[in-house]
Amino acid sequence: MRLAALPGFDAGRAERARLTRLGGLTNRVFKVELDGEALCLRVPGQGSDTLVDRGVEETNARAAAAAGLTPEIVHFAADGTMLTRFVEGALVKPAHLQGDPSALQRVAVALARLHASGAAFSGRFQAFETMEVYAAELERSDAPLADEHRGALLQVQRIRAALDTCPTPLRPCHCDPTGPNLIDTGARVWLIDWEYSATNDPMWDLAYFSIESGLEETADNDLLAAYFERAPNAAEAARMMLTKAVCEVLAGLWSLVREAQDRRVPGLRDYAERSFARASARMASPAFSAALETVRDG
Repeated sequence: MRLAALPGFDAGRAERARLTRLGGLTNRVFKVELDGEALCLRVPGQGSDTLVDRGVEETNARAAAAAGLTPEIVHFAADGTMLTRFVEGALVKPAHLQGDPSALQRVAVALARLHASGAAFSGRFQAFETMEVYAAELERSDAPLADEHRGALLQVQRIRAALDTCPTPLRPCHCDPTGPNLIDTGARVWLIDWEYSATNDPMWDLAYFSIESGLEETADNDLLAAYFERAPNAAEAARMMLTKAVCEVLAGLWSLVREAQDRRVPGLRDYAERSFARASARMASPAFSAALETVRDG
């Protein structure tokens, strides 16, 4: 058992622990209850090390814990096995947001705290370069990109050119703030799982949370208003729209790569196709063209 190999555990203590399997798309995650204490065990999934730098993840997770943004890290192994304190709360999935609209503000506050924390993160998240790496890996596999996927990649270059005209300062970012990586206690939101964390454009975190939560324009404006503590201006709203398309294309590519690595994980192909379809529809809209012009004009 993986738990028995961790510091503070042995075969006997691990046997007494009560393990409850939690969610996780590629990793195996468990709630560990022992001697009146609750911990969370994350065991990396097959092939994940080709996508994740575990040294960077540990550095950033510990920096986030020191800043009070994520639960205390009890142990982090070189292979990515991680043990943290367990936090009780609701995962910030679409159903949770619909049932508690105030959760959106708590997410915005948590992301704003992270971006303003000054936490010393390692690594730089480079979405466009990562797309090229993923695309090349797929072309080398037995599951090369379809023509519509290549078309989306070409469209994304228009966004890259527009964003390059007005780069924003890099900040410590989570880079994967999906519902399962956000725990809402009702008083605050904790961020967990720092596999893809790095310095990045803060708008990425907002945009990625938006697409994974199914937010539309009105909710996007509410999220941005809670984040900035004021109404977003036209340029900020436009950057949100453009960044959402980039997030969708990268998410689609990531899912295809994960499927090529481990075909036992269900749902990856469907997730990829939904991501590409949303991105293509977004980039074909008149509002997208207007957003490109707004960002280019500064």
